[in-house]
Amino acid sequence: MILGRLVGTVWATKKNPRIENLKLAIVRPYFWYNPSHDVEHVVAVDQVGAEVGQDVLVCVGQPGRWVAGDYRCPIEASVMAIVDRVEIERGCEHAAPGPFALRAQFKPTTLVRVGADEGMTGGEERGGGERGTP
Repeated sequence: MILGRLVGTVWATKKNPRIENLKLAIVRPYFWYNPSHDVEHVVAVDQVGAEVGQDVLVCVGQPGRWVAGDYRCPIEASVMAIVDRVEIERGCEHAAPGPFALRAQFKPTTLVRVGADEGMTGGEERGGGERGTP
């Protein structure tokens, strides 16, 4: 799965019949583990109605096709959720992501860091400014 921001829409007048009625979204990943290609954006089918500037969760590969309801669809990625909030334990956000991680240069607008003794509501710290800005 990929956590990223929806940054655009692909408009196509002719598509494969299996994806004719599906919206194509451009997603810029925040973190992407072991990408198969060196790219900064992913084109994903969006069936949840996400809008530009929203943080989304994207399934890649066969699970992305399952979200579309047909494993034979010519789909590599699908938006499966609009993200309202991401919580990371304070201090863990700088942990090494692994040798294959591609790290983005901007932060999720939905990121909230919480301290261990502050619970789920305290110590909020927003990353990236107002929604829709990197």
